[in-house]
Amino acid sequence: MYTRENGNGKWRYVAVRFGAGIRHPEPPYFLRFRDNGKQRLSQPYYSLDEAKHAAKVLRATLEAREKGVIPPTDKRDNDRTTVREAVNLFLAQKREKSANTKSAYRHHLEEFLDSLGAVRFLDEITVATLRHFSKKMFDTGLSAKTRRNRLMTVTFMLKKNSIPVRLPKDELPTVETEPAVAYTPEELDTLFALMDADEKLLFNFYLATGCREREVMFASWKDLDFAREEFHVRRKPDVGFTPKSHESRTIPIPTNFAAMLKAASKTPKHPRWIFVARDSKPDGHALRKLKTLALRAGLNCGNCRTTLRRDGKDVEVSCKTEPTCEHWYLHRLRKTAATTWLSNKINLKDIQRWLGHKDLATTDRYLGATPPEKIKHEINATPVR
Repeated sequence: MYTRENGNGKWRYVAVRFGAGIRHPEPPYFLRFRDNGKQRLSQPYYSLDEAKHAAKVLRATLEAREKGVIPPTDKRDNDRTTVREAVNLFLAQKREKSANTKSAYRHHLEEFLDSLGAVRFLDEITVATLRHFSKKMFDTGLSAKTRRNRLMTVTFMLKKNSIPVRLPKDELPTVETEPAVAYTPEELDTLFALMDADEKLLFNFYLATGCREREVMFASWKDLDFAREEFHVRRKPDVGFTPKSHESRTIPIPTNFAAMLKAASKTPKHPRWIFVARDSKPDGHALRKLKTLALRAGLNCGNCRTTLRRDGKDVEVSCKTEPTCEHWYLHRLRKTAATTWLSNKINLKDIQRWLGHKDLATTDRYLGATPPEKIKHEINATPVR
């Protein structure tokens, strides 16, 4: 197994070393091997596990050929693209995406590769191939949304490789969309009553900016403009953070919250990050904190049941006693912020820009209907005859 290094402006292949304490180089990885007396180099692999698996399969294939079990590759196959090569190319083209997006793409496509059976080449993929993949996901109990997302990733990969195979729209999993429901002021008052100063700053940030989880996680002090009372969502390539859709944006923040942030900036927990964990890294535990607070506040619904892994065993638990309630999640704070803006007569186009939505229709669906209690006066104005 080899990787490439750039030394003095020239690229060269360097063998990957394995052993205790040895740090592996960054991908891509290549396999060097002899086939029919010629030294060859494999396509690139963008994860070490993938390269190791490919090396194992390649070694078994070459050994079998030497024994005459598998005939040499047909020369005509050299002009065809394997599905694995197409997947690797697609993932390489998505290198600028966020770490989470790249990981999701890789996972979706690995699942697709595992479902292919005897299908090896890209031009062998048919609608039946996609139907088989869809059925396999259904049989394993995956939700409609998960199945649809994985099928969409496969469709993107095929389109990128000029393969016009698509699953008919009426065969795509139907995903039921629920209207956006904001947290009530009473729920938030109960929740915030249990928070310490750091937690209040964190969750007020979600409510004041409407930011996504990773946007809050990688929020830095330099992103704040106290004079203008604004927060700038910016990419930070050194830590692998890129805003969704690769678009930076500016969000106004309330004066009273700007004052809270300015006071906190005088004694920061970290010179760069606003919210940090105990290891001084960006705090990625906001969801766990929110669910724990909801349990302590007695706000869990009591009906959610979840399977957790404890002491090597799967244990079914209830949100009556565990911080696992499905009604408490970070994205709902974002919905609450958007709903509050709309209730305060903020223009929908401004809300779209602050949320970072490309399409106004997304913002419209995202906000959902106005809660009846918010417009009771208007409802009462309806004439009754």
